[in-house]
Amino acid sequence: MKNILITGSAGFIGFHLSNFYLKKGYNVFGIDNLNNNYDPRIKKWRNLNLLENKNFHFDKVDISSPNQLSKYFEKNFKRRKLNAVFNLAAGTGVRKSTLNPKRYYESNVMGTLNLVSLAKTYSASSFVHASTSSVYGNSKEKDFMIGSETSKPLSNYAASKKASEVLLHAYYNLYKQNISILRFFTVYGPAGRPDMSPFIFIQAAINSNKINLFGTGNQKRDFTYIDDIVKGISKAKNLKGLNYLNLGNNNPVSVNYLIDTINQISGSHLKIDKKPSTPEDVFYTSANIRMTKKLIGWEPKINIDEGISKTFAWHKVNMRWLKKIQNS
Repeated sequence: MKNILITGSAGFIGFHLSNFYLKKGYNVFGIDNLNNNYDPRIKKWRNLNLLENKNFHFDKVDISSPNQLSKYFEKNFKRRKLNAVFNLAAGTGVRKSTLNPKRYYESNVMGTLNLVSLAKTYSASSFVHASTSSVYGNSKEKDFMIGSETSKPLSNYAASKKASEVLLHAYYNLYKQNISILRFFTVYGPAGRPDMSPFIFIQAAINSNKINLFGTGNQKRDFTYIDDIVKGISKAKNLKGLNYLNLGNNNPVSVNYLIDTINQISGSHLKIDKKPSTPEDVFYTSANIRMTKKLIGWEPKINIDEGISKTFAWHKVNMRWLKKIQNS
């Protein structure tokens, strides 16, 4: 049986990726520090769901602690072959990174260094790293290509992710590890992050609450459904050498379109409190996925209307306990 390590396994993407590999019969080793970057109750819910599978093995570990992580690898992989490391643990949230930059650099840069070093020591066949479309900053290009400008981030979150990419580039140059760097574009879906707009807006529609709209709502995002993201991650695991890939829906829509879609699905009319945009927010994101198609044969299958409908259905089923989840 193959053994994989997923960091941030109680996070949104980590939870869905863990489920994906558990269904394929893998031994999934998950670690997470279960921090309060957003409401930890949803992280605990995800973790409890995963623990129902006997092939899921969880430990509370902070990847920014080299001592914790070294002991964890020694305990679990000294006598087991480690087939792949998926680094999905990170400080998340563009606006929050302004309030606590140190936490972001510790997790997103030093945590990555700790992990890739141990992946080398324990001869992991593949190292897959979660980056972000935020590294493109406020690009004016119609499509963000892998070779586009990424040296002018607008937030500490984006800067920390860019720094982790540069670090991994150096590691590949020195040690020739198989490393795939994946730039995700606004991932959403069931059991999503409660500090992101799809979760916040859907909950507001169900509970008749008001939402904050930062800026005009004309800003566009390349919203990408979680199932598509997970399939892309799994395909990237098999790549050799150093690879950079965009994983995005390749069809950006405005925040106003997202609101209208939720209104239509819910049969409600979201009440909006308009706020000024913040300096960390970019106006537009759009993934050019030509290289992704070429390297792994991946393209998204679920458009925003279908994805929001699936996400809304999950919220309705879980509406009772979700009322307790804080979205800030």
